[in-house]
Amino acid sequence: MQSNNPILTRVEATTDFSQPMTVRGAIQKSVLLTVIAAVLGLGVFLYSFMTQNVSLAYAAALVGGIGGFILALITTFKPNTAPVLAIPYAFFEGAFLGGVSVIFQLRFPGVPLQALLATFVTTLVMFGLYRFQIIRATEKFKAVVMSASIAIALVFVVQMVMRLAFGSSIPYLFETNLLGIGFAAFVAVIASLNLILDFDMIETGASQYAPKAYEWLCGIAMLATLVWMYYSFMRLLSMLQGDD
Repeated sequence: MQSNNPILTRVEATTDFSQPMTVRGAIQKSVLLTVIAAVLGLGVFLYSFMTQNVSLAYAAALVGGIGGFILALITTFKPNTAPVLAIPYAFFEGAFLGGVSVIFQLRFPGVPLQALLATFVTTLVMFGLYRFQIIRATEKFKAVVMSASIAIALVFVVQMVMRLAFGSSIPYLFETNLLGIGFAAFVAVIASLNLILDFDMIETGASQYAPKAYEWLCGIAMLATLVWMYYSFMRLLSMLQGDD
């Protein structure tokens, strides 16, 4: 029972027959967290964009990204904290979404809306593929997606360190060329495939009578994947438009 995305790693759940999680409960909490993040993100976006407050956008993206990452790590190693940290996590993700959307909108007008539509459509497609068992979360599938996700995470960490410490970048991989665009497309695909793992995590958790608190953990995992998808689509679309 696991979610293999760059934020949440393997999480073990303890069987609880007295008050187990349900698929409906996990979906409801996933929707709740997504709505909270979306509403806050829209608020940050509208205020920052209308006032042209780029500094606020960068601050929201930075604080939201770091805060969300820290809370996700805490819930990964201490799943019992998920019910308490899930809402704050959604707020952090909302701040990140709003801030990063403003940054992309100012440089590449229209990209955030296109990325939002791409995320919505892809989510529906992935759910259909999973629901009708066209794509199955086999152990091999999980291993491949997890390995690719970890590799991508490491690449982005190296890129961030190089930017902050040396003011440079990984050659070609983060530039607007065929390799850079190909890598951005690959990241978007892997991010989307993580939805299959999240759907499987919810069903597996319910079938194994995971504790009720695990519903919140599933919600965090789902929101993390959706945010990653949205950001990945923005990067890809911006690179297709011009200089990244």
